[in-house]
Amino acid sequence: MMLRSIQARVFLLSALVISALVGCDDKREELSLVIRNEDGTSTPPITAEISNSPQETSLGLMYRKSMAEDRGMLFIFPGDAPRSFWMKNTYIELDIVFIDSERKVVSLVERAKPHTETPRPSLGPARYVLEIGGGLASKWGIKPGSKLDVPAPLPSAE
Repeated sequence: MMLRSIQARVFLLSALVISALVGCDDKREELSLVIRNEDGTSTPPITAEISNSPQETSLGLMYRKSMAEDRGMLFIFPGDAPRSFWMKNTYIELDIVFIDSERKVVSLVERAKPHTETPRPSLGPARYVLEIGGGLASKWGIKPGSKLDVPAPLPSAE
């Protein structure tokens, strides 16, 4: 009986922590960006939530049930390094765009399947990672060599 009580308390505490983390999403800084392709085309403006702390990065887009086509999340790291993302606790299909410190797309993962723990690594060192809705990279022509364009300086990683 006591074990069930402890398990119930742990479950409740976990639920409260997750709720608190998900509730923090509304407070994230945002910026407008576009990706410019080598053929001269570009994406429509994307409003990206900024994720530049370890806590925000570990939560990412987990637990979101939907995301508008003109939205995304930009992860900012302190420098270029191999990066790897997974889809644990992520409900929506995503394209994961790996971008180096020169703001050039080095690789991308298209249509990452939700609720999987398969590592999805960059094919080169990346400082930024942009997550957008699944299928949008292909629709918008994003490829290695495309460039991240933002009108203002990017915040730094915490």
